[in-house]
Amino acid sequence: MLFRTARNIGRLFVIGRTLARYNALPETLPQTAPGFALFWRWVGNAKEPGRVGQRLARALAVAVTSGRFSQGGSTLTQQTMKLIFLNRYNRWSRKAYELYSASDFEEQLGKKNVLYLYLNRAYFGFGAYGVDAAARVFFGKPAGKLSLKESAMLVGALPAPSRLNPFADLEKAEAKAALVLDAMADAGFITERTAEQTKRQRPMLAAANKAAVLSTGHFRETAKARFDRFAADRYGGDLPGPTFTARTTLDRDLQAAALRSVETTLKRHAKSLGDAEVALVALDGDGAILAMIGGRDAAARRDHFNRALQARRQPGSAFKLFVFLAALERGLTPASPVDGSRMEFTDGRAIRNFDNRYPSSVTLADAFAHSTNTASARLTRGHAEEIAAAARRLGVESPLEPDLGLALGVSEVSLLEITQAYAVVANGGSKVSGHLFQRIGDPVGRTIYSYTPSKADRVIDPQTAATLKSMLSSVMRDGTGKTARLPAALAKRGAGGKTGTTNDYRDAWFIGFADGVAGRGLTVGVWVGNDGNTPMKGVTGGSVPAEIWRRFMVEAARVKG
Repeated sequence: MLFRTARNIGRLFVIGRTLARYNALPETLPQTAPGFALFWRWVGNAKEPGRVGQRLARALAVAVTSGRFSQGGSTLTQQTMKLIFLNRYNRWSRKAYELYSASDFEEQLGKKNVLYLYLNRAYFGFGAYGVDAAARVFFGKPAGKLSLKESAMLVGALPAPSRLNPFADLEKAEAKAALVLDAMADAGFITERTAEQTKRQRPMLAAANKAAVLSTGHFRETAKARFDRFAADRYGGDLPGPTFTARTTLDRDLQAAALRSVETTLKRHAKSLGDAEVALVALDGDGAILAMIGGRDAAARRDHFNRALQARRQPGSAFKLFVFLAALERGLTPASPVDGSRMEFTDGRAIRNFDNRYPSSVTLADAFAHSTNTASARLTRGHAEEIAAAARRLGVESPLEPDLGLALGVSEVSLLEITQAYAVVANGGSKVSGHLFQRIGDPVGRTIYSYTPSKADRVIDPQTAATLKSMLSSVMRDGTGKTARLPAALAKRGAGGKTGTTNDYRDAWFIGFADGVAGRGLTVGVWVGNDGNTPMKGVTGGSVPAEIWRRFMVEAARVKG
């Protein structure tokens, strides 16, 4: 423990000396937000004394370096040390380090550099770290183009960024900005008239960014958790620095389209759905997660359970993809006859078909399109191990019971798992692994992770995949998925999917693909159900989930082509 303490305190001094060698020229400091050069000119001896930004930053500098701006009893220097070096220590160890090292740290860097470092790493709310990121998130512009009112709002948010940022509560953000402006006037950095005029200005917020952030709570939480695991595996408990950059797979336009599709459909079916939850995940052909809804609380401000990844539910007939894939792989064709007559489980329970029809002979294609349970059960009998193996080959990792229940989808899976499997069929048979990151860079800009799809990992024969795609198209054209049928202009590119409904309407699914939408095409899975596994009021996979799916695909084609 003593060795670790000495090592970390020593590290602070080394970093301080290193920064000091830059002769207090922040434009040359590494790992800083590009827009902060302007803030630095404000704080320094700029040649434009009347410049609004200079006055604001000087007022902020006076406040934070005089000790009047503090959080939890810490000075700005201590806050900066915490952000950069000590954030992994417990409270009392951190306080000890701060008290021991703060004065030397500040003396070597200078107060201006401390302020500079702080503003580049401070949290401003809504996922924005650093003043330039905050300017872009809240106002859609770099920090260098902020007005006095906008700058004051960002400064006002610092004591409580989650509550005082302009997206969370505009009225409180305006009130805090007014306090900043008054303080500047009292200190003589601006006139009282300028302060009053600025208070009356109406800030132009980046509304699209607010909508995007509010709709991505579950994605952001999942990405943060996965990055933390990645960093822990790579660096253990000794990260090389605080500033990593990650480019995610999320598409803002598609995420917004997903949210609109879900909210519109849920509102239309409010009476039958009650408090039922919903999840959606959209993948491209390589498995990049382009959109994700983990529940009704899309912002995840109260509900942090991501149903797209964490929930495991019975997929019902959506699992028939693997039953019929296994049948094709052992030599059957879409025209092969299958017995769909009445059938019982070994315990005497009858296997029921949703349409209450029990044909003595039905083609493989029609049995799939109409989700004939009895035909599926006969295809499963004696082949359960093959079916389970096919599901695992396509990416299903949840435990599967290799018995007749596979025909009816009684083994629980996650929405992402089964959507990945459908994406394999959609892309012609190549393995798909759902992922959230395109690239991760370390604090010195080196790429430490980049996603590279494996082109050679083919898990379905291309001809078999093409046959299965055609059968999925027939589900939407003639079978249980008619509600999901796309407009002719989209359908002609190629589209298909499968419904899934479990006993007593406890779970409802629709999973399908649309070629050519948003580039190379999308595979989208939708689940609707109650968290407590209680029945819904007649909601089937061919109703609400299929409607959400169709609405999203139409929206995706509109915004992305």
